[in-house]
Amino acid sequence: MALRRLAALALGLALALPAAAENPLHLRVISGFFGPRQFRTLEQPFWLQEVPALTGGRAAAALQIGSSLGLASEQMLTVMRNGVVSFGTLEVNALTLTEPEWGVADLPLLAEDEVGLRRAIELWRPWIAAQLRERHGIELLAVFIRPPQVMFCAQPFASLLDLAGRRIRIASVNQSDLILALGAVPVVLELERAVEGFEAGGLDCAVTGALPASVVGLTRVTSHASTLPLGWSMAFLTAHGGRWAALPEAVRGPLREGTRRLEESMWRAAEAQRDEGEACLSSQPGCPAEPSRMQRVGESAASRAAIRALFASAVLPGWVRRCGTTCAESWNAVAGPVLGVFARE
Repeated sequence: MALRRLAALALGLALALPAAAENPLHLRVISGFFGPRQFRTLEQPFWLQEVPALTGGRAAAALQIGSSLGLASEQMLTVMRNGVVSFGTLEVNALTLTEPEWGVADLPLLAEDEVGLRRAIELWRPWIAAQLRERHGIELLAVFIRPPQVMFCAQPFASLLDLAGRRIRIASVNQSDLILALGAVPVVLELERAVEGFEAGGLDCAVTGALPASVVGLTRVTSHASTLPLGWSMAFLTAHGGRWAALPEAVRGPLREGTRRLEESMWRAAEAQRDEGEACLSSQPGCPAEPSRMQRVGESAASRAAIRALFASAVLPGWVRRCGTTCAESWNAVAGPVLGVFARE
């Protein structure tokens, strides 16, 4: 049954995407999971304009948004593993429920800012690349991020330490250990349904980016927002290993360099959207969405230290429980000596 479903999916994608030509090489790409803005302003120009220029006309790309093909984010690992397309974006939040190890570089509280996040990604990038290659036959080309995830609540709070008992929307199970450690109740829910959750009385708070909160109207049903990043949410730009290896170096080399530059562009876009989101929360110029005047919640030095301590006492142990002995061993080999925080199996 599973093989028949996969065959049907492959056939559907083959019909939906343009047929490959002899010359130039036609690269089939599925992306767009990071939203229409990045797709329109960064991914489309890269694949449709830059790739032919970078490769001297040797390659051209047929780019599709996964949702337009009926693909859910959690299906992309299967699509890439089976070589249905040449390149595709894996959204980490969609993978962590069944394969929690992929969220290791974006564990809540692992990084306090973009500098710390870059450090964490560079620390884990070789391990992630090796795991994708050895287990799934996939090449890691780039890591994309979203703006920082922060806390929005409908009722006042003075610190994240005050959220005990509240029902909090989260984007993935990867964030659940922190929410439980705060004494709150995690609710995994699509962001588009969060406003409905508040209006129905099923949610008290939500974790998301500042700009997405303004776009979906979350700022209309909440009044207070924390300023402490709880994670970023990331995605991996990947290539099918066999298809990648089969490319001539005159194509593969420029693509390797080009996707690195695309990664930097996606990071700059995330940082710009962070600033736009901040502007929206205080009705400042530069807000491209619905402005609001949220009550901003800061953290004292003491509360910030107490929250940071939850990484070692709750977030890391929770991830190890879901991920297993191999993950604990990998953490202790890769990150433990650098961060001075070790996992117990």
